[in-house]
Amino acid sequence: MTDFAQRLLGRPALTGRVVGLDMARGLAILGMFTAHMWVSVQGPVSGVMALSHGRSAPLFALLAGVSLGIMQDRLARRFAGSPALSRRYYSEKILVRAAVLILIAALLSLINTRILLILDNYGVWMVCVLALSGLSVPGLLWVIGLLLVVGIPLWHYLNLLFLPSEIGVVLGLNDYQMPTFLIYVLTGLVLWRLGWARATPQSRRLQKYGAGVGLGVAFVIFGVGTAVDSLRLGRVSGVILSQDTLSIANPTPAQFWYQTLVYIAPHTDSVAETVANTAWCVGLTSLTLLAGPTFNRFLSPVAALGSMALTTYTLHVIWHAITFRLFGYPELIPSLIIMIAVFLLAASLWRLRFGKGPLEAFLARLSDPPTVNHTAENSDGSAPTNLA
Repeated sequence: MTDFAQRLLGRPALTGRVVGLDMARGLAILGMFTAHMWVSVQGPVSGVMALSHGRSAPLFALLAGVSLGIMQDRLARRFAGSPALSRRYYSEKILVRAAVLILIAALLSLINTRILLILDNYGVWMVCVLALSGLSVPGLLWVIGLLLVVGIPLWHYLNLLFLPSEIGVVLGLNDYQMPTFLIYVLTGLVLWRLGWARATPQSRRLQKYGAGVGLGVAFVIFGVGTAVDSLRLGRVSGVILSQDTLSIANPTPAQFWYQTLVYIAPHTDSVAETVANTAWCVGLTSLTLLAGPTFNRFLSPVAALGSMALTTYTLHVIWHAITFRLFGYPELIPSLIIMIAVFLLAASLWRLRFGKGPLEAFLARLSDPPTVNHTAENSDGSAPTNLA
């Protein structure tokens, strides 16, 4: 295969990226595109498009956790002779990136988009995970367990108390709920530390296990949740397709705990939905990791889209706002089809010519540590190593 073809297909040897992770990010981007425009469609197509609603954001969050683990590992290897320096640069890198994400979200909010922006939430989650990044895998699993058992019910209770007030908005209780999304991010970090996304025989076994168990658990929980909601309604429930059948302003204790523990409608952030979404994201990404090397030739545009997720997310918000202002909801679906085609082509050509997306390159220049020569003598008395 020629060098041109390898660059076009984004071969890992030339891009330094994990193809399967980029494919998963690309699918998450396409899911967000769809979720933000499906509201204008009626009929069977609406149900199919609604499947992306409430599933793309968790996938992004889990992959963000994987990315945090990758950044931490790369800096640890680069500054292997100075762990303190590695931790310092990792902290600076995360804080700078979080600040930029919050700034981009603030700028996008000025165009009065109808999309519920997530970038500022990502910035906050990154800072929270930074505070926990020194924990071992067992420690992180304990935090995930506490967030699932205690954090989610507590957050739902606070949401019930403060939803009508400005306090709820300030705390972020009305948008992407923090305990739920911290679980997604921390799960991604744990998976990376376990070697799940690497190209080794052990990693392939983990990926096969993750695909089978993850998708199996997700389908069981979504199936049982739909059946339970159908029994409650006395008819077939469309709860998994984003049809909220339980909008109650002042729920009884039984209704509150049903909403908090069992209800699986998208973005309800119940315990059941959180576990199911986590399993779904792990299963889907495991599949893309397994299939990446084989199907990269066909899914290269999707991987290219995922390799510059921040750029494509930002541009799609602007595209959506312009389309809605000019044409309204009826024209969003033709716009969606055109946007997907344009973005897939543009991302492929941009990666071929420049590699990183424009916002990704800007973030790298802004947050990457400088080239440093470690002048201190190594612990074994050998000559110092160039850590650049």
